[in-house]
Amino acid sequence: MALKGILWSLAFFLTAISLITISSFLIFEWWKFLNILVDPEGKPIYTFALFAIFLYIVSLLVALIYFVACIRALVQCRNKEGLGIPKGVKGFGLVLDILVIALFALWYYFFGVLAVFSWRSPVG
Repeated sequence: MALKGILWSLAFFLTAISLITISSFLIFEWWKFLNILVDPEGKPIYTFALFAIFLYIVSLLVALIYFVACIRALVQCRNKEGLGIPKGVKGFGLVLDILVIALFALWYYFFGVLAVFSWRSPVG
């Protein structure tokens, strides 16, 4: 039972780190580009920047949930009744880990660079 808790804790930690790292890189890399977008009349469009900030904050909150789940899985790994972590948290974390690993593996296989970290904004 202890090994199961440690493995889930590792999966939750991987999920939290990937959510923080990928979203932080993308928001910092694309921030200048989002702020220079203008409509045909030359007025700035801040909707995309605000939406990106909203998604970034949501990503950080979900990462916080997974950090707490990581700690809870370690603390309760010897509990006979299970880890006490909802199935939705386990399922989403596992699916997200599989998708991120598959994206990185396929992107590296086809293009020879790391996915997400090779996505540069046109502004530079």
